[in-house]
Amino acid sequence: MKQFLFLILMAVLLAACAASATPEPQPEENGPPVRPTLNLPDSSEAKGPVFVDRADLLVMESFPIQLSLVVSGNLPTPCHTLHYEVAQPDGENRIQVTLWSEVDPAVMCTQVLQPFEEGIRIPMEGAADGSYSVWLNGELVGEFSYPG
Repeated sequence: MKQFLFLILMAVLLAACAASATPEPQPEENGPPVRPTLNLPDSSEAKGPVFVDRADLLVMESFPIQLSLVVSGNLPTPCHTLHYEVAQPDGENRIQVTLWSEVDPAVMCTQVLQPFEEGIRIPMEGAADGSYSVWLNGELVGEFSYPG
């Protein structure tokens, strides 16, 4: 009797599993079957965050002056790579530095923060004399006078 109840219970469970399975996509009336797709970025790398702990603007006493932005913090995982872009000064003499990380979404990675420290050179060739400010991801890091 116990074996019979066990078999009936197993049959009911298997039937429930089969009923909840995802059905195959059905073809449209005048077209190919609809297949589910993943919404992946156009490139093979996906942009990710960077967690900045400290950013310092270093002004070297040379002629012409040389600038470097030293940034330290953490990447989301060891699989992320650090990327940056330094824009030319805008009309208000602001230099925007954008910092981000990239990762291949197909790679499995340990979910642990990866520390980094990066020196970013800020080119000033051809810039007019004046006061400038350096911004990192929308936050003011420092100000300086050029040519010094």
